[in-house]
Amino acid sequence: MERLIIEPAFKKNNIAVVLATDANYVPYMAVTVQAIYDHADSRYNYDILVIDDGITDYQKELLSVYNKANFSVRYINVKPLLKTMDASLFSSRGIWSAAACYRLFIPQMMPDYDKVLYLDCDVLVKDSLVDLFAEDLKGCCAGCVYDVIRYTSDHGRIRDIAEYVKIKDWRKYFNAGVVLFNIKAINAKQFVTDFIKLLKRPYLPFLDQDILNIIWENKFKALDGSWNYQYYTLIEHPELAANAELASARQNRRIIHYISQYKPWNSPQLPYAFEWWAFARKTPFYEEIIYKNTRTSNVLLHNLVHYNRLFCKYVVYKLLRSVSFGKLRRAFAQKVNQLKSQVKQVRAVHKGK
Repeated sequence: MERLIIEPAFKKNNIAVVLATDANYVPYMAVTVQAIYDHADSRYNYDILVIDDGITDYQKELLSVYNKANFSVRYINVKPLLKTMDASLFSSRGIWSAAACYRLFIPQMMPDYDKVLYLDCDVLVKDSLVDLFAEDLKGCCAGCVYDVIRYTSDHGRIRDIAEYVKIKDWRKYFNAGVVLFNIKAINAKQFVTDFIKLLKRPYLPFLDQDILNIIWENKFKALDGSWNYQYYTLIEHPELAANAELASARQNRRIIHYISQYKPWNSPQLPYAFEWWAFARKTPFYEEIIYKNTRTSNVLLHNLVHYNRLFCKYVVYKLLRSVSFGKLRRAFAQKVNQLKSQVKQVRAVHKGK
């Protein structure tokens, strides 16, 4: 396999953050970068690395406004690493972007780093990240926050973990939208081998997140929930408001993770969306974000008008998924996920959320 080694942008006090995106998601990723930029501690250097899955030169030109003395934005082209591999493994699978899988190369590409923070592009950083990088990971491969399934006891998700992920304790399933890689504790070659092997599995509901949970079962440190506050939890499960752990994470939220199909850019009326928009207004992509979501609202309007037709399609594809096998079942499962997201969005509008 071809080697690609990324050297640190700074010699000391390096806060290394990796994001992954294609051209379509760049405007939302820019909000994440803007928030990191605004909360940066001047005593530290911020080494932002973006795994590039088709970002345009013009987008890179717009993002260059963040390059300062202690703040660097660079781009990683992982395509050369795929030449000797089965490229189909990294094709988009349903609602999951291929870029999300590229994080598996982080330990291999960045051996000269001590720690590297991977962030999904739908997070908002409200902290300098200095305390997070100071976390003692105690020899574990990574630091992660438990997924909200730990509190919601979602029977469908629990069943999926038992059937497909197969870790022993579903309560220890973590969310992979915020992952602090402990580079020195990871066998990079074995990590890539294991990840690719698991990518060949016929079906994993949450793909790369499921894979990381399998590889790092009992090998990660559980971080405080404030480092990955999964904001939609209390919207779907208001009965959890009294849960002490979730209350603490909410009150002390240092990274907000906008999980679910309801993002601040398409559901600005939801809690904590206003915090995201405060940073979106500062980015060079503000007008584009508004325009993109004006167009998206037309799809929602169509689904509102034709909800019965949409729901029938959803039920049919669920039935087809249950009676099919192999590649056909995977294709139907992907369609079910897409339609389920649209059905939930229409139902939320009907409920006035």
